[in-house]
Amino acid sequence: MLNIEIKTLEMNDVQDFRTIRLSALEKSPKMFGSTYLAELDKSLIFFEACLSNSTVFGVYQNNKIIGLATLTQEVGAKFAHKAHLSSVFIEPEFQQKGIATMLLNTIIKYSKNNVEQILLTVADDNKPAIQLYEKCGFQTYGIEQKALKDNDEYIDERLMKLFMN
Repeated sequence: MLNIEIKTLEMNDVQDFRTIRLSALEKSPKMFGSTYLAELDKSLIFFEACLSNSTVFGVYQNNKIIGLATLTQEVGAKFAHKAHLSSVFIEPEFQQKGIATMLLNTIIKYSKNNVEQILLTVADDNKPAIQLYEKCGFQTYGIEQKALKDNDEYIDERLMKLFMN
């Protein structure tokens, strides 16, 4: 038994958030718009700001953080019905165990009471993530070509959306 707990991170979880965020950037550098080196020396205030601007879900196994996902609701009267899902990450040794599906199902359940749509972007060559999102009901609505640039390499991103009703 994996003994998995998924919870919304609070300000007192900032150290856990920093730990998993840096791990994600280091172990899956192509998945994120930032880099490990860009965030390594950031103060805790930076990570607190991330927590205060979004709903961050932490995945714990035996009280140790092993995954995360960030849900950021739009602001403004005509946009607040939408939220953006980002930074979905599970430590490599815990992948392929259904944990990401549990995490997404938790986010979807949470979102049903707060927004009408969840939007996300995923690297177009990340087939396992795309399959996971499709399994959870997300549909592709476009491709942004050359969305990310890492040195001289471009990465296309798939735009996906899930309607809550």
